[in-house]
Amino acid sequence: MMYSTEHISNVRAMGFPAGTKGGDEMVSLPGLVMVSWRSGETDKLFQVYVNGQWSGATAHPFQRKLLVEYEHLHVAAIEVVAVQPNEKNVDFADEVAWFNEADGCRAVIHWPRRGTLPLGSRAIVYGDEGNGQINYTDPLATIEVWAGVAEKWGYGLDGFGKGDFGYSGTGAIGWGRGSFAWGEFGFDAEMQVFTSEALTAGKYQFCVRVCDTQGNFIESEDKVVTVYSDPLPAASRVSIENYDEQNDELVLAID
Repeated sequence: MMYSTEHISNVRAMGFPAGTKGGDEMVSLPGLVMVSWRSGETDKLFQVYVNGQWSGATAHPFQRKLLVEYEHLHVAAIEVVAVQPNEKNVDFADEVAWFNEADGCRAVIHWPRRGTLPLGSRAIVYGDEGNGQINYTDPLATIEVWAGVAEKWGYGLDGFGKGDFGYSGTGAIGWGRGSFAWGEFGFDAEMQVFTSEALTAGKYQFCVRVCDTQGNFIESEDKVVTVYSDPLPAASRVSIENYDEQNDELVLAID
């Protein structure tokens, strides 16, 4: 299974119009949003995820719009990914979601727990609180990478001489069971994850750094991620207030 976010740009989301009111202001149908995007892909289909949930897939390689469900009373994170046609209904939500469904946007950062990382290493997460300057003195979280000897296994399989007695330096969780292409040659890598607090609209930066037991950072493992939180505005609700059968008149209520 494979998905891609490359060559996808200009993702836009608009309320699905149900009409207009005074001043040409659009009235949107509640619960629906029209998502559009650009892409140079010509042999793949596209999936749309809303707040971390699979919300639909296109039916043609040149389709660049999709109407999906969206609860407009809450903020929404929308992600478009390209997939192989035979995988258009495969749910990749655990891998592609940068946000959790909640009362606000939350950044979800993933990084690989590689087998060649030393025993006792830790992943430290830093953030900029939306001000553009990452604070490296006050980490957001510290997560153990390899906590004990039992987590490393497979003598002779990888990194010989770098592991513990009787073990090579590998943390392979089984080919096809981890995150493909993130591990060392011949192995998948297990992904670790950090979830931020709720974010308001803005641009945020996060950095994940891995250090050994002596506190020395492994520069090759540094990961810097930029996240944009831009919640959609609440759309107007349309409901039927009254219908006059005698005069065939319908009165709509717009909230």
